[in-house]
Amino acid sequence: MSEPDQLPGDIVCLDDEDSDEEEDDDIIDIPDVATCQKLVEEFAAITSTDEACAQFYLQDRKWNLEHSVNAFFEASSGGVKVLTDGEEPELVVTFDSKMVSSLKAGKVTQEAPKTFRFITWNIDGLDNLNLKKRTKAVAKVIESEKADIVLLQEVVPSTLSYLQDLLPQFVFIVGDTMEYFTATLLRRTTTHYDDHTIIPFDNTTMGRNLLSVQAHIGDLKLHLMNTHLESTAEFSKQRREQLKIGFNRITSTPSGVSGIFAGDLNLRDKELAAEGLPAGIFDMWEACGRRQECKFTWDTARNTNKQFPGSFKPRLRFDRVYLRPSNPPTLNAEHFGLVGIQRVTGTQSFPSDHWGIIIHFKVRGTSSESSDASSSTSVPSTST
Repeated sequence: MSEPDQLPGDIVCLDDEDSDEEEDDDIIDIPDVATCQKLVEEFAAITSTDEACAQFYLQDRKWNLEHSVNAFFEASSGGVKVLTDGEEPELVVTFDSKMVSSLKAGKVTQEAPKTFRFITWNIDGLDNLNLKKRTKAVAKVIESEKADIVLLQEVVPSTLSYLQDLLPQFVFIVGDTMEYFTATLLRRTTTHYDDHTIIPFDNTTMGRNLLSVQAHIGDLKLHLMNTHLESTAEFSKQRREQLKIGFNRITSTPSGVSGIFAGDLNLRDKELAAEGLPAGIFDMWEACGRRQECKFTWDTARNTNKQFPGSFKPRLRFDRVYLRPSNPPTLNAEHFGLVGIQRVTGTQSFPSDHWGIIIHFKVRGTSSESSDASSSTSVPSTST
């Protein structure tokens, strides 16, 4: 099946929307379209790469061909490198020849990976303060953590366009293209897109829905559900109804498919207690050991992007990940942590007012290993 449609090309560029004084150093005179295309072609010819790789390097180095080519060859082995050719050290992703050919062909790796990394993160696209720098920091975290599957919430058209430029190695599936929305990212060389559906919430007053994506990693079949449930305390009733829709969807996932339901659920513990966690579904923070330092994802005591007067600083576990294992189980969760906990260089901001969640999954074997696993427990591994 072909990839999902991309965002229409008339979306305003993020650079045009940024008006913060702290962003002024990012504003440059971009060459005209013809010049940009010529630079892209020259870079691709010199480095024997493709246009996606060329655009990534050139855009991040203000369309300076010499700096871009030098940066590429400094990191020619591929992976994530720290480069020092610009005004400040910069973490960038580079492409080795195998990745370039895979990206160009749109193929996954020949041998499916035995592990994958999953991130869910509300990236706060509605806050214009340092928006471009914060979004760029999000992209750097995604690459430095080597994420394979990423569920984003509170994406806006300009940040989507910028992320697509920075992360061409991912397929983007979006829940909408207006105002703010969810986006699910799948790494092209590890995770294969199969299909997706958008389930609207009839009771929403905030444009919320459920983005359901079917994908696979080798023989591992995945049902990925990304959502941003209704916000604020006064919408508790609507949020609980939306939560129930998500739980019903994940429980109805075919038995041979691993279901993951995650996102900014805006959930309070009392609301979950009122609805109840369905049998066979696991809260991944709890399954991975309930580490207290990883409990709160909207933590105004540590994250200063949102200021609250007085001594009371709300700390809530708004962002959650639920797993409905396949039968027999094919996944172990080996690590549960937080990302985005360092300030963005040159600002007092964190990448978002939410911490992101990262989970390292191990894919179990499909033959004897799965048979052994099915005879034991279906609770995810709690090793960290």
